[in-house]
Amino acid sequence: MAFYITKASGEKELFNIKKFKRSLQHSGAPNQLIMKIAQKIEKKPELRTTKQIYSFAMLELERVNPALAARYNLKYALIALGPTGYPFELFIAQVFKAQGYHVKLNEIASGYCVDHELDLVATKNSTGYLIECKFHNRQRYKSDVKIPLYVKARFDDIQKKFKSNAQHGHLFHEALVATNTKFTSQAVQYSTCAGIQLLDWSLPKGKSLPRLIQKHTLYPLTTLTTLSMGEKKQIIKDGIILCSALPKNEWTLKNAGLNARDRNKVIKEATDLCRFNDILNGKS
Repeated sequence: MAFYITKASGEKELFNIKKFKRSLQHSGAPNQLIMKIAQKIEKKPELRTTKQIYSFAMLELERVNPALAARYNLKYALIALGPTGYPFELFIAQVFKAQGYHVKLNEIASGYCVDHELDLVATKNSTGYLIECKFHNRQRYKSDVKIPLYVKARFDDIQKKFKSNAQHGHLFHEALVATNTKFTSQAVQYSTCAGIQLLDWSLPKGKSLPRLIQKHTLYPLTTLTTLSMGEKKQIIKDGIILCSALPKNEWTLKNAGLNARDRNKVIKEATDLCRFNDILNGKS
């Protein structure tokens, strides 16, 4: 059954059932459950916006296994890290730490012309990375070519300073831009030409942001359904950004005002999500 849906932008498009099923597959949902949810949506004419369909799928997954709902919620969970960009910087720092990098946040690097405040500095095997994080509050927003352009300018200015005076400069071998949504085609074209690495929802192929999250079990606590948005923001203020960190940091749940019963629910959901992800990855 073919029907049109309304996107968040107000634009109408034909509902892509194959794309929808793939998104459910990425959550780890079994094929039988995926078919059941898809059939229900087709029979419910009141579900004709992307938001309504997403909310319905979330509820159906949560009824079966909250861990499925949390994994399905990943794209929106990254958006929920806002409204400021700092929590996303904390999150990207964890992504690189999980890959064996030594990471520093908010470093000041001297350039030949001006000093630069850098989001992240990462080092691994004597290779230095300048990392810029670009956060968006809406999924439809993309990082355009201006972002890699100014990152390239920063990189070159810092490189020039190091070459002129190595004792008072930072040595970077690579520059990378990370975003929680996607880059425009022009941004990708320029970055490929200029040698700037990109990390987003689909790039680089095989090592995109969701792939790294699933591989290293790096789910942000915003994926959890047992925490309110206010509670999530309070926990992030305490510097806790990952679900995997909650069981060992129950104090932050107390700071957020949760009683013992609710704390146990949150810790169970976080633990189940991480365990479920590891099972899908064949780690346990």
